[in-house]
Amino acid sequence: MTRISTFQQSQILMQDMLGNQQAVNKAQRQVSTGHVAEFYKDIYKETASLTGAKSLLARLEQHQENSAIIQSELFSYDQALSGLESAATNIKDAVMGAINSSTALGFDAAIEGAFDTVLSFLNSQNSEGYLFSGSKKDTAPVNIDEMSDLLTALEPPTDIFANNDLKKSVQVDENRTLEIGILADDIGLEIMTAIQRIALWQNGTIPTTAPVPAGPAGPISTPLTAEDQAFLTGEIANLEDLFKQLNEVRGQNGLNQQTVETTLENLGAQVDQTKVFISNIEDVDAAEAITNLNQKNFALEASYNVLSQVNRLSLLNFLR
Repeated sequence: MTRISTFQQSQILMQDMLGNQQAVNKAQRQVSTGHVAEFYKDIYKETASLTGAKSLLARLEQHQENSAIIQSELFSYDQALSGLESAATNIKDAVMGAINSSTALGFDAAIEGAFDTVLSFLNSQNSEGYLFSGSKKDTAPVNIDEMSDLLTALEPPTDIFANNDLKKSVQVDENRTLEIGILADDIGLEIMTAIQRIALWQNGTIPTTAPVPAGPAGPISTPLTAEDQAFLTGEIANLEDLFKQLNEVRGQNGLNQQTVETTLENLGAQVDQTKVFISNIEDVDAAEAITNLNQKNFALEASYNVLSQVNRLSLLNFLR
């Protein structure tokens, strides 16, 4: 006699159905979230790589943000340095014009205009504060307001500068720190000294900074006296050196701009690569996930059908 029983078969089919339900739930979660797993424990073999990549991504994105801010600051430096170069050129043109035409016409106005330009650029600001103050961002680096203030300042006028000596340095990527800070007295002392010398001469005082001219001092007249002519001619070499110094500082700032621009490009590529690496670990392919969900649903429906058929089986069917 053959024994007929469906209990064990039903249990097996029930377990298969439950497994298919879990598979469908997992596939649905992957489709809805876009992630391979909800918890790290479900991808424990990749956890170390994933956490390391996310930490690297956070650092790279912070470097990107820093470099973008630095890029803006370097652009502000370049504008200010360009303005100082223009002011130095204007002083030299005024001196050369007075010498060539032997006239004082417009000379004082040109020098005062150059002073105002220099003062404005040395005390220029960005969102963080004064550009050329070192770490004293809330303090104007040049503490005078009028050209006449140079008459009572030291020679050279080192006492008119309130910046400190701390130049800004920033880590632009994982391996490089860039010094970008520019100080007011580094770029402003020579041009303020040149203006001071002219201001003193025009006030009838012989400057004591080199080269010390012969007297008597001005103010320069029309036509120029021999002393005025000698004084102004002696200023040309200083003004040329001044312009060269500003040009060198601006050139170094330009190199920093190029470095930051290249760094930003490299950081962008590294961020993209890191995101792809992270995505390969924790993200699912949308098309593949949907296909997988459809397959799991089909398998679940099939297990429902088989289990339903088994549950409808009866011993009476075999006794008829």
